[in-house]
Amino acid sequence: MNGVALPALGEVSMRSSSFVLSSAALCFFLGTLAGSAQDAKDAPAAQSLPWYNPKKYNPLKLFKRGPQSANDQLASDGDLETKLTHQLQMQGILPQDKILQDACSSFKELADCVASLRVSSTLKIDFSCLKWDVTGVKPKPVADSCVGPAGGKAMGLYRAIDLLKSDSDARTEAREALRRARQDIKDASE
Repeated sequence: MNGVALPALGEVSMRSSSFVLSSAALCFFLGTLAGSAQDAKDAPAAQSLPWYNPKKYNPLKLFKRGPQSANDQLASDGDLETKLTHQLQMQGILPQDKILQDACSSFKELADCVASLRVSSTLKIDFSCLKWDVTGVKPKPVADSCVGPAGGKAMGLYRAIDLLKSDSDARTEAREALRRARQDIKDASE
């Protein structure tokens, strides 16, 4: 070639592996040196903390947990309850003599409660029957004509609508009621 001698392939790999090993050894040495300096600075401490301290670094704190039920959500924000109750009463969805927190007892989600109130109003379904089917919990004042959920298990809103008002388009009614309920909650939150 041009008179330049190229190193053999074995020499190149030995050089690069020795470079990698020496770099790793240097990093390890510097890491232990920094660790021992840290230990010397913290020497007055009676006992060193483990590398992971669950009190300080709890990964469960990263997840925001919302309220456990519709009543918890209403109770945690009294202003939301007042505004939403007034808003639903003005629209004629919640009777004037009803309290939203009482109507939403047993519901897991506030949106499901408001959507059930909306469906009850628009399709003229007894709210206590609808509540029983959606929550799976039998309300105390319930009409004899109500059909409860099979096996006492809660069902989706559209299934409850289909059970109680079979001549309606249950999926569309449920979807629209949930959309409007979420909008009502958003409007009352602002």
